[in-house]
Amino acid sequence: MKTFTLKEVSKKINVKPATLKKWEKELEEYLDIPRTRQGARIYSEVELDLLLDIKQMYENKISTEMILQNLQTKDEPVENEISEPPTSSLPMVSETMPEVTNEEIAIKNADQFFDAMDNYKQTFLSEVKDEIRSVLRKEVVEEVKKEISKGTYYTVKSISDSIYKTSANTKAEIEELSEHIEKTAEQTTERLHYLSKSIVNASHETSEEIYTLSKQLSESTEELAHYVDITNTEINSLSEVIEKDREERGKERDHFLHEITQREAAFQDLLTSFRDVAAAKEKKWWKFWE
Repeated sequence: MKTFTLKEVSKKINVKPATLKKWEKELEEYLDIPRTRQGARIYSEVELDLLLDIKQMYENKISTEMILQNLQTKDEPVENEISEPPTSSLPMVSETMPEVTNEEIAIKNADQFFDAMDNYKQTFLSEVKDEIRSVLRKEVVEEVKKEISKGTYYTVKSISDSIYKTSANTKAEIEELSEHIEKTAEQTTERLHYLSKSIVNASHETSEEIYTLSKQLSESTEELAHYVDITNTEINSLSEVIEKDREERGKERDHFLHEITQREAAFQDLLTSFRDVAAAKEKKWWKFWE
């Protein structure tokens, strides 16, 4: 019997391998694909025909539940098997049922024939699967027995040697690791001691620098306070001088205003007297001053 691989079946029925695996999972009760010892799928012509039927049903928009029912119906034994050839059954049908036409009889006989073929196909498929499984199971058991009988002594010896070597290597690695840890601990202690000394020295130097800076800051503060006092004294003296000068300027301004007022009054008196004299002499030239 000719067999096919998954890729070959995929090319033949034009369905992706992933879809075939999905069908196998969904219809595992009726689509049980045998496999080799390496786990590769083996398809016979029976599985190929079954996959074509399933593809046709999926293309006709039939649900998975209906497909399972159809496959279950195909697995059930045919109640009305064909007992005689179609040629001999036609006269009997015509005698018992004269109203049935020849076309209807042919369709009924064809349906019975296809049902019988499906039943035969399923039976043959199950027999082939059982045979393949039994052969594969026997081959696997024989191979395992041979491998066990041949390799028991060598396997045990190699395992014991490997365990001994592994334990020796592990012991050496542990000793090496412990030495490395001790050296690292000593180096770490020395580094910590050196670091502590460095920190102490740095703290002393820092404290001295802080004391020096604080002393300088105090001296600078005192000098600044002295300069501030001097500046305040000078500012006060200058403000007093300015105030005195302002008072003197005010007095001078008042004096000048008084003199201007007196002179203006004298000028007005002089002008009035001059007008009076001019009027007395009946002369009009004084109007020029108006």
